[in-house]
Amino acid sequence: MGVKRFGDWSEAESLLTNGFRQRLALAIRQATIKNALLLVREIKRGIRSQAPGGKAFTPLAQVTIERKGSSKALIDTGFLVNAITQKILSDGAFVGLLRTSIRNGGESVANIGAIMEYGCTINHPSGAVIVIPPRPFLHPTMLKYRDEVIENYRQALRSVLR
Repeated sequence: MGVKRFGDWSEAESLLTNGFRQRLALAIRQATIKNALLLVREIKRGIRSQAPGGKAFTPLAQVTIERKGSSKALIDTGFLVNAITQKILSDGAFVGLLRTSIRNGGESVANIGAIMEYGCTINHPSGAVIVIPPRPFLHPTMLKYRDEVIENYRQALRSVLR
C-alpha cells in the first residue's frame, strides 16, 4: 500500500517557508493584543452596567448605599474600573488588575479587586462581622467572550495559511 500526494505541494512548501514563523508569530501577537483590548473594554463595560458577562451584581446593602450615596457596586471613585488594564507579554497577555497598582492611601488595587471578585468576611474589632458577597467582574466577562477570543486566534492562523 502506497501513499499518494495530491494538491499543490509547492504552494504548501511556500506557505510553510518564506518567513512562516515570523508571520505566524506576528498574527498571534496581533490576535493577543486584540483579545486583551476586547476583554479590558468589556470588563469595564460590565462594571459600569452592573452586570459583567451578563451576570448582575449582588445588590449593595442599604447601609452601604447610604454611606456611598449610590447603589452601584464597585464604583465609588472610579479607581478600580480605571485600574483594569492589559499587559502584552512575550508569550501571552495579562488582563486584570496589576499588583503594582496602588490606590490613594497605599491600598493594593489587586487586593481590593480580589475581595470584590471572591467576597470576604471581616471580623471587625468592634465584634461586628462584615460579609462582602462576591461580585465577580473578571471571570464572567472572560467566560462570556471565550468563544470570541478563540475565534480571533483561529482567524489569525487562517490569515497566515492563506
